[in-house]
Amino acid sequence: MFSQTVGKESIGILVRSYDGDVLSINEPFLELAGTSKSSNNMTIDDFPWKAFKQESDAADILAKSGDVKEAVGLYFHPARLEWVQFVTVKFSYQSSSASGQPLKWGGQPVIYILMMDVNSLSRRLSKFSVWSDRIRIDYKKNRVFLSAGTSVSRNDLICLSYYLENTSQSVIANIMNQSIKTVEKRISNLKVTLLKFDPSCDSLHSLCRKHGLTQMFEMKRDWFDRNPVAWKIANMQWQLFRDWIVM
Repeated sequence: MFSQTVGKESIGILVRSYDGDVLSINEPFLELAGTSKSSNNMTIDDFPWKAFKQESDAADILAKSGDVKEAVGLYFHPARLEWVQFVTVKFSYQSSSASGQPLKWGGQPVIYILMMDVNSLSRRLSKFSVWSDRIRIDYKKNRVFLSAGTSVSRNDLICLSYYLENTSQSVIANIMNQSIKTVEKRISNLKVTLLKFDPSCDSLHSLCRKHGLTQMFEMKRDWFDRNPVAWKIANMQWQLFRDWIVM
């Protein structure tokens, strides 16, 4: 399935011993991780998805027992400086194996981790092209710059995410530890700034639905914190996530 989706040459492959030692890692996997380090001493702490260590350890235990663990998610690529949508699968046994023995590398049982970048596979990506083509994201300044020379800040977008959930301004103020007047001003400025982006929309709700911001916030509220997110899946259900849009 992976090779049919992104091509055999684009599949990241890592082979790890049951003790956690990296025995083999290919170039596509290193590229996905945004690192040139190829030492056999690599651990999950060397990867941008290191926040998943607890989940990874739990998946290792299940893989050793014969399960196939799959996940889909997002992480911030340290070299590309952009969010990557990924699908990964972890296993230790071949489904066709009749022996009941784990796969081995150099005589010892191992866990295989396959990974692919599915950024380019969204069937609805064109829906968001107007938004993505006309903005510039500055992750150092924590701002999104629009084509008209205006911009919105990280806190503006977090405030917007709560507003789209119909959260009251007083509650937003409490959550963000800001005054109600500050929240009111943020929302007022957002209406002016974003509605200029697409005058055909008559409200923030309609604009955000049209350009995918609503869906974006449903996936992740704060896109500047660089913290990865992931969801467990089964039976290659990652195809259900093809409607994603990455900021």
